[in-house]
Amino acid sequence: MRWPADLDPADLRQPDGTTCGAAVALAARVLLEPGFRPTDPAAEIEHTHRLLTSSFSPRQRFQLPWPRALGTPPWALANTLAVLAGERVATVNARPRPEVGYDVLRAQLASRPVAVYLGSRWLPRHVVLAVSAVDGGVEVFDPASGRLVGVAEPRWTAHRVDLAGWSHVWFVV
Repeated sequence: MRWPADLDPADLRQPDGTTCGAAVALAARVLLEPGFRPTDPAAEIEHTHRLLTSSFSPRQRFQLPWPRALGTPPWALANTLAVLAGERVATVNARPRPEVGYDVLRAQLASRPVAVYLGSRWLPRHVVLAVSAVDGGVEVFDPASGRLVGVAEPRWTAHRVDLAGWSHVWFVV
């Protein structure tokens, strides 16, 4: 999958410290719905954040609501990606075995973009969107910087991802 040439990744930069998951959901929509481009990205990210933390799932069913101040829960992104990709999406805990998480990430990239939760040794704190597999690694959209970044395999498997200051891989969605 390739990032669209007519969209600057900086346009989907998260507007605040809690909307990285919503920015990732909007970026996934851009990649999976040909021709979709947000008209007001910041407003759409804020709206998406409200939806992702509510009790109403994009899959038309109840989901556990979540405090907006804590960001986006993995199950909400899994529901969103399932609807956008038209396939079942699971959340894999990669924290104890990052090499397994990396293998799952690369396999899933064959059919869709993949959300990845990053954080410190103790807590997940940031969400990025893996866009495509590249030689020796993965190209990632980082909503904190609004940039596409290449991350080599050894950085994934050794908990040294270092995007937006976060090193550890927590969940692959």
